Amino acid sequence: MEMRYDQLSPVPPLTRVTKALIITSVVCYLADFILSHLGFQFHGLTLDEIFGLVPALIKERGWVWQFVTYIFMHGHPLHILLNMLILWYFGAEIEMRMGEYAFLFYFFLCGIGAGLFNFGVNLLFTDVSQLSHPIIGASGAIFGILAAYGIFYGNRYFLVFFLFPMKAKYFVLVMAAMELIMGVEANAQDNVAHFAHIGGMFVGAVYLYFRYVRPQGGNRNSKKDLERERLKRQFTLIVNPPNQESPDKDKGPYWN
Repeated sequence: MEMRYDQLSPVPPLTRVTKALIITSVVCYLADFILSHLGFQFHGLTLDEIFGLVPALIKERGWVWQFVTYIFMHGHPLHILLNMLILWYFGAEIEMRMGEYAFLFYFFLCGIGAGLFNFGVNLLFTDVSQLSHPIIGASGAIFGILAAYGIFYGNRYFLVFFLFPMKAKYFVLVMAAMELIMGVEANAQDNVAHFAHIGGMFVGAVYLYFRYVRPQGGNRNSKKDLERERLKRQFTLIVNPPNQESPDKDKGPYWN
C-alpha cells in the first residue's frame, strides 16, 4: 500500500509558493472582512462585487481582472480555512513535484480556467447579464491541484471520512462526479459554483496530460521519481520495525 511521500509526518512541509498563496488569501480575506463590516463601497459596489467573479460585470464592463482576483476572495472563516488546509495538504507536495514556478503557473492556470469554464457554462445556458452575484474562492484552483494529485500519486490511499481507504485517483473521480451531478441539478440555494470546480479539475487534467503524461508515453513518473519513491519505501522499512504498523492512518456570493 503506497502512502504519503515519507510516512513520518501526516502533512508535507509548508513550501514557499504554497505559503505565499495562503498568506495572500488570508490577507485579502481579512481586508475584505474589515472593510465590509465598516460599510466600505466603491461607486456602490462591495469588494466582493469588484474583485469577485461577477458574470454580468465581465460581460457589460469588461472587468476581466476578476478571473484572477476572485481566487483570493473568500466569504466565511470556514470557507477560507478549508480551502487553505487543502491547499497546504495537497498543494505543497505538488509544488515539490513540479517545482515552484511550474506550480505557481499551474495554480493560476486552474484558477483562471475554472472561472472561464464557469463563465462559459453560464453564457451557454443562462442570461449572463442577470448573474450579478459574485463567485469567490480558490476552490477551482484547488480542484486542479486535486486532479494533479490523482495523476501524480493516484495509487496512494486516503482514509475517506477517516474510515474508508480509497486510492487517490478514485477519490478524485468521485469528487468530479459529485460536482457534475450537483452542477447539473443547479440548486442555487447551496451557493456553490460547482462548474468552477469541474472547470479547474478539467483544465488541470488536460494540461498535465499534455505536459507530463503524454511526453512520457503515459508514464507519470520519470526514472528519477521512481528511484526516489523506491528509496522512500526502503527508508520507511528501516524506520518502521516489522512488528510496528505504518501510520496509514438574501443570496450571498457563490462559494468556490
